[in-house]
Amino acid sequence: MTKQKEVKPLKLMVTIIDRGKGKKLMSYYKSQNINYSLLCFGKGTASSDVLDYLGLDESEKDVFISVVYAESIPKIFTQLKEKMELHKAGQGIVFTIPLDSIGGMASFYALTGGREEQ
Repeated sequence: MTKQKEVKPLKLMVTIIDRGKGKKLMSYYKSQNINYSLLCFGKGTASSDVLDYLGLDESEKDVFISVVYAESIPKIFTQLKEKMELHKAGQGIVFTIPLDSIGGMASFYALTGGREEQ
């Protein structure tokens, strides 16, 4: 009988920031060993009146979709406040979605950087 490994819970983290700030965010994510990030370009559809009211400058956004260990989320959120100033209005938003299932250990390893947990 083979010994089954326990894996740490993962979350899907979505970060939305103004277009052009993505290089700084990607550099931070690499420093935190966030190995799987997908960058998408977003464009808001709100009118300029709504953007002005909400204090938002741009409707074009960089959207990062990343896979992170759930236990790392508090540290990452704290550092994002400092490095990207996400605690200030109009600077961006970050949120997570729990991942309850992943199709096999090969997928798990691919999402966590291709290596087993330490």
